[in-house]
Amino acid sequence: MPIAGAAVALLSATMAIAADLTTLVTLAVQPVIGGFADDYARTSGHRVVLDFDTGPNLARRVAAGATADVLIAPAAVVDQAVADGRVLGESRAAIGKVAIGIAVRAGARVPDISSPAALRRTLLDSDAVVYSQGTSGAHVQKILTDLGVADVIRAKTLQAANGSVAMERIIAGRDNEIGFTMISEIKAYEAKGVKLVGPLPASLQNYTTYLAAVMTQSPNREAAAGFVRHITTPAARQVLVATGWE
Repeated sequence: MPIAGAAVALLSATMAIAADLTTLVTLAVQPVIGGFADDYARTSGHRVVLDFDTGPNLARRVAAGATADVLIAPAAVVDQAVADGRVLGESRAAIGKVAIGIAVRAGARVPDISSPAALRRTLLDSDAVVYSQGTSGAHVQKILTDLGVADVIRAKTLQAANGSVAMERIIAGRDNEIGFTMISEIKAYEAKGVKLVGPLPASLQNYTTYLAAVMTQSPNREAAAGFVRHITTPAARQVLVATGWE
């Protein structure tokens, strides 16, 4: 076969095996996953289509039968999907874990969150308390109850659809408002007008571990497994650490 013909045949074969990988992905990795997807597309030829949602919503969608090539979600969500036969257990790989943080608008007074008692006073003194309906939200609700302020501050509490919406609300709010979400989501908004005050006090902290895995009904299992490997390399984890992951 002439060289030109061979080149065309090779290109055609490459295009034939290239896949569009659908990925159900938690919002906690939104700041970095787009870059990972672009890198994987350049090196593999497989385009990654990202469908973002909160952890609780991903759990509900997968349980209801939603399918994709890859699932990136809290460990509990992925493990349940494995138990339900919707994810290949042997494909699971840990991405990392993220703590819950506290944020204020850039330039606002920095509140004292150094201890549970200090955080309680800050919550009572705030003009508004904003947190996410995502994975961090259930834990924040528990903290408000445990600190004995849930009923007292209910009128000034806002539960946003996700961490991004919570941070947008903090940016647009008044000086004495505080917000809670995953530290990775807070750091993604630092350049837009949010300040990370710090993590929750250690005795109140809750870490969420995230996993990536190939879904059982994926028609592109090899390519999907390649993407899971791509986002769990040491180099990928260094990127994640720089954006608030541990």
